[in-house]
Amino acid sequence: MMCLLCQQPLHDELNLLQALGVMTLDNAVICEPCRQQFQSITTACAGCGRQQADDTLCQDCRRWQQQGQQLLAHCALYQYNEAMRQYMKAYKFNGDYLLRTVFNHELIQKVHTMAMDMVVPVPVSHDTMLRRGFNQTLGLFEGVPYQALLQVTQQQKAHQSQRDRAARLHQKQPFSIAVTKDLVDQRVLLVDDVYTTGNTLYHAATLLYQLGAKEVKSLSLAR
Repeated sequence: MMCLLCQQPLHDELNLLQALGVMTLDNAVICEPCRQQFQSITTACAGCGRQQADDTLCQDCRRWQQQGQQLLAHCALYQYNEAMRQYMKAYKFNGDYLLRTVFNHELIQKVHTMAMDMVVPVPVSHDTMLRRGFNQTLGLFEGVPYQALLQVTQQQKAHQSQRDRAARLHQKQPFSIAVTKDLVDQRVLLVDDVYTTGNTLYHAATLLYQLGAKEVKSLSLAR
């Protein structure tokens, strides 16, 4: 087996890691040197999951509160550093769908620790599906049962990654309810690939609260 990122053989390293009980063959798809380039989030803002010195609310989350938003208590596994940027470029924009497996095991484990009643993925537009051929979030969370309650209704003239911060924050509601479902007393976990400004997730959460959700939290691979 070859590392999905650097294409170096994994066999010798896998034998050692398996012997130590650190990793199984099923979830080891990249080598340790490549994995070490990704920076885990250890201590984070309690509202958005941003890496920082403590868990106090950051300025952005205090601003969301001032705007009347119920914070998402967002959790992200990794910082959006250069290694993650290159990973996302290869996975999302170059269409290397096999890369969905790199963090899949970790994301599934995290979902299982969050004690929510339902998982709802952030959708992609019809145009994105035609161009890319897949929803990158569904790929990352493959194996997690979900309900596709939301759909994209606003035509995107540019990828989110091509928008600056101001444009993202002033984006109008891009989603609508695809499936009307009674969410009264339901705790909903929104999942996405990357948390940038939070605007996308808050738009999605607004619709879920309109359906009666008791609580909406969110989870992403990177922040």
